[in-house]
Amino acid sequence: MNQKQKEIYMKKAIRIAHKGINNTGLNPIVGAVLVKNNKVIGQGYHEKITGNHAEVNAILNAESKGEKISGATLFVTLEPCCHKSKKTPPCVDYIIQKGIKKVIFLEYDVNPKVNGKGVKILEKNKLKVEQIFIKNSLDEINRGFKKSITDKIPFISLKLCVSFDGKIFSNKLKNNLIGDFIQKKHSNELRKNYDSILVGVNTIIKDNPELTYRGKINKYNIQPIPIVLDSKLRTPKNSKILLNPEIKPIFIVKTSVSKKKEEDFKKLGVKIIKLPNLSPNAILKVLNKLELQRLLIEGGARVFSSFLESNLWDEIILYYSNIFIGNEGVNMTSKFKKIIKLKEENLNRFKKVGNNYMIILKQ
Repeated sequence: MNQKQKEIYMKKAIRIAHKGINNTGLNPIVGAVLVKNNKVIGQGYHEKITGNHAEVNAILNAESKGEKISGATLFVTLEPCCHKSKKTPPCVDYIIQKGIKKVIFLEYDVNPKVNGKGVKILEKNKLKVEQIFIKNSLDEINRGFKKSITDKIPFISLKLCVSFDGKIFSNKLKNNLIGDFIQKKHSNELRKNYDSILVGVNTIIKDNPELTYRGKINKYNIQPIPIVLDSKLRTPKNSKILLNPEIKPIFIVKTSVSKKKEEDFKKLGVKIIKLPNLSPNAILKVLNKLELQRLLIEGGARVFSSFLESNLWDEIILYYSNIFIGNEGVNMTSKFKKIIKLKEENLNRFKKVGNNYMIILKQ
């Protein structure tokens, strides 16, 4: 099998892996393809929390069609797991048991319980193991998994659309929109790669967003979970986020909130989480316990400022619109208490989106 063929099979495994987005909890998004005699005989992905891993599903898929696994080559986007502290058995044992002769993988597992150990076990049992290096879209998707392993908190993206003079809101604009249609569509496309979207209560009151991905959601994927920081439960009962039966929002409130308000919101399908204070660090620890690994924070100024000042962010996405708003608008940095200076290497990407300029900053 030549390099081009290997890349074709691995790219197929990458495409399959995407079916697991937002369904794996703190587990990685993984795809697998089983090949024998230059023919794909099975394929699978990690479908859900506590469910079979991609390698197992690929093998079961092949067997359901009457294919013989022995002697096959397994293409998998992540090093097969080897630890026994999960509800599912180690994939390396199953791979060895089925007589697979070679495993070609894309990335090492950053989990210290695996990280290279899975490869060593396979090699010790006389399987050929090879890592293939190709540019792939799973780098971005699995950022949350890697962050949850290393820091025990989600991967955090701060996103805002602002005027050229840094304003994020104005009553003088039609529908309060700073960006244009193309920017809004581009911004919405980002949402499908996150399992949660967070805003402050003022954004709910001023913009009344649904906080959903408005696009095709196939049978494999689910909507990101809306999260609202609302210490006193000031969200109006007629807000879109409360009227859509398909949305199951999480509200993070202070422990001092009234019991009656709490019960009223629970009747509307809201999950209430009470904290003594709504600091970024406390919020992120809670979200990690809820097995949310990719968090998109969409404002407003107070929320943006608090996460930026706490240095609890991995990526900042700013859309600069081609307008100036002046003193009447709400400034995105109005809540800053200190000067924050970014380095030149933080600038990761710059491109034009409609009549807007998108800047991406990385930690």
